[in-house]
Amino acid sequence: MHIKESTGLFALANLAAPAVGLSFTCQPGQSCWPSLQQWDAFNKTVSGRLKAPVMLGSPCFPSSKDYNKDVCAEVLGQYGNGTFRETTFGSTQFTQWESCGAENCYPGLVQPQASTCSLGRISPLYVDALEPSDISATIAFAKQHNIRIVLKNTGHDYLGRSAAANTLGLRTHSMKNMTFASSFSAKNCSAASNKKNIGIIGAGVTAEDAIAFFNNHGMMITMGACHTVGIAGGYGQSAGHGPLGPSKGLMVDQAVEFDVITADGVFRTINECNDPDLFWAMRGGGGQSYAVLVNYKFQVYPQTKWATWLFNATITPPSSNVTENTVLRDVLTGMSTDQESWSKAGVAGYNNILPESLTFLEILPADGDPLTTLKNLTAKFNTLLTTHPGINVISSTYQQFDSETDFFIGQNTFYTPNTAVGLSSSVPSRLITVDNFESSEKIDTLVTSILNGLEAARVQLGEALASGANVFLLKTAPFNTPDAANATSTHPAWRKTLWHLVYGVSYEPGTPDSTANLMMSGARAAIDKIQAPLSVQAAYMNEADPAEPDWQNLFFGENYGTLLAIKKKWDPDTVLNCYKCVGYLGDQDPMYSCYGSNPKASVEYPFN
Repeated sequence: MHIKESTGLFALANLAAPAVGLSFTCQPGQSCWPSLQQWDAFNKTVSGRLKAPVMLGSPCFPSSKDYNKDVCAEVLGQYGNGTFRETTFGSTQFTQWESCGAENCYPGLVQPQASTCSLGRISPLYVDALEPSDISATIAFAKQHNIRIVLKNTGHDYLGRSAAANTLGLRTHSMKNMTFASSFSAKNCSAASNKKNIGIIGAGVTAEDAIAFFNNHGMMITMGACHTVGIAGGYGQSAGHGPLGPSKGLMVDQAVEFDVITADGVFRTINECNDPDLFWAMRGGGGQSYAVLVNYKFQVYPQTKWATWLFNATITPPSSNVTENTVLRDVLTGMSTDQESWSKAGVAGYNNILPESLTFLEILPADGDPLTTLKNLTAKFNTLLTTHPGINVISSTYQQFDSETDFFIGQNTFYTPNTAVGLSSSVPSRLITVDNFESSEKIDTLVTSILNGLEAARVQLGEALASGANVFLLKTAPFNTPDAANATSTHPAWRKTLWHLVYGVSYEPGTPDSTANLMMSGARAAIDKIQAPLSVQAAYMNEADPAEPDWQNLFFGENYGTLLAIKKKWDPDTVLNCYKCVGYLGDQDPMYSCYGSNPKASVEYPFN
C-alpha cells in the first residue's frame, strides 16, 4: 500500500476492538498502534480524507521519492511566503517546529544540507477534515487506539503546538465556509440577545480569507497583522489582538457563539445560554484544549477610514553600550509619555526598535477625519523625532485609506518583513500595563529596563547577532474594553495593557544549534531585564517563550484554576492537549518529546 497526499488510498479492512485505558501514549512499533488494515478502515469513515504528509522541503533531497529540481526551485523561491507554506501539512510557519532533535527536512538554506528528509515532528498521517463528522470520527479512532491528536490549521504558531511527532493530525485548514448575517439569533437565547452584523467562519479560515469576504459586505474584522493567521483557531480562542484592539477590543470580545465537537464526539452549539462554561473557556482560554472548533461566530463592524503614520529612521548612538544611548532613551521616553492618550483615542501601533534604527507604524481606524486626528495626536512626538540631532529620518508619511482591505494592501511593505515566516523564531514577551506609564519616574524605570534588556542581549549575542534582533512593541491591547463582567477567559492583564512587548530573534533553518541556542538565550536575557521592574507579570500565550517556567500564571493569570476545572469536566480523558496549554501533561508525555532531551521523531507511514 502507498498513500499519496492527494488521494489517501487504502485497502479494505475492519476496525479492531478499543484499546484498554486512555493515556494516549501509543507510539508506532507498539502493539497498540493500529495495523495498516485498521488505518484503512478508519480512512473509509472519513471519506478518504486520511492522508500522508509531503514535507515542503522534500523535492530538494535527491534521496527523496519527491525529488524534483524544478519544484525545489519553487520551494526555495517561496520559502518565506506564509500563504505558500500554509498550503501543505508538511510545514509550519516557523521552521524549528518542523524538526525533532536532529531530524528535519530543511532544504539547504544553510549548508550542508542533511542527506535525508525526515518528518521531524510532523504527524505521519492526518485527516484533512471537511465535515464535523470527520472530526467526530477522528476523535473516536484516537480514543479507540490510544493515540494523541494534534490540531492544525495554517501552522502559524510560535510555540509549536500545531505539530507533534507520532500523533494523528487533524487538519481544519479546508473548512473555509464564510457567511455574513445582518441579523443573528444565538441558539436557545432570548430575543434580547439578538445581534446585528455577525460573521460566521469555518475553523480553517485565515485572516486573508476573511478580510476579502467581509469587505465585500462592507464590513471589517478584528484581526492581527499577519494575513496567514487562522483567526478562528488559537488566535480567536486565546485573545486575538490587532489594529482594532484599542477601539473594538480583542477577537474573543467579538465572539457570540461557537459550533464545536467535544471530546465525546458530539456536535454542540455553545454560547452564553448553552454550555456557558465551555463557551467562556474557549473565549480566551486557548485553542486545542476544550473542544474542536467547527464554526466561529463573531461581531463584525461597518468599514471606517484608516489613517496611518509610517516613520523610518536610523540612529547615531553615542556609544555601542545601549544603556548610554541617549537618543533611544529620548525616543522611548517621548513615546511612553504620549502612549496612554493615544490608546484612549483608539490609536494602535507596531514599533520596531533597534539601537541604530526605528520603524514605527501608528494606526487610527475611525469615522470622520482620522487623518487629522492622528496628526494632532502624534504632533509632539513627530517633532521630537524629526528635529532630534541624533535621528536620521528616512521617511515620515501620513496616509489615509478608505477601508481595512485598502489599509492592509497599502501597508504590506511594512507587515511582510516583520512576520519572519520560513525562519525559526523566538519571541519572549511581556504585557506592559498602564501603571508603568503613570509618572515620569515610572516611565524612566520602564525605559531604563528596555535599554538594559537591549544591552544584555548585545553583550550575550555580540554585535553581529544582536543587529538582527529587536524590541517589537505591539500597541494593540483592548485598553478601552475593560470586560467588567468577566465575559472572556483571556488573561485579565490584557485589560490594563498598553504595550505587548516582544524581544524577537530569527534565524534560518539549519543554523547550528550552538548559534540558535545563543540567540534564544540572548532574547531571554533581554526579557529578564525588561520584566524585572514590572508589577504585573503576564505574557500573551500565543507569542511567548516556550521555556517560560511559570507559564500558568503568565499565560492565564487568575483564570487558570477555573479553566482547568472546565477542561476536566469536558475532556476528562485529556483527548485534547497541547504544549503548556490548560491541562498540559508535562514534558514526560510522548506528545512533547521533541521539546526535550530525548526526542523521538515521527515514523513515516507505512510504519516499517
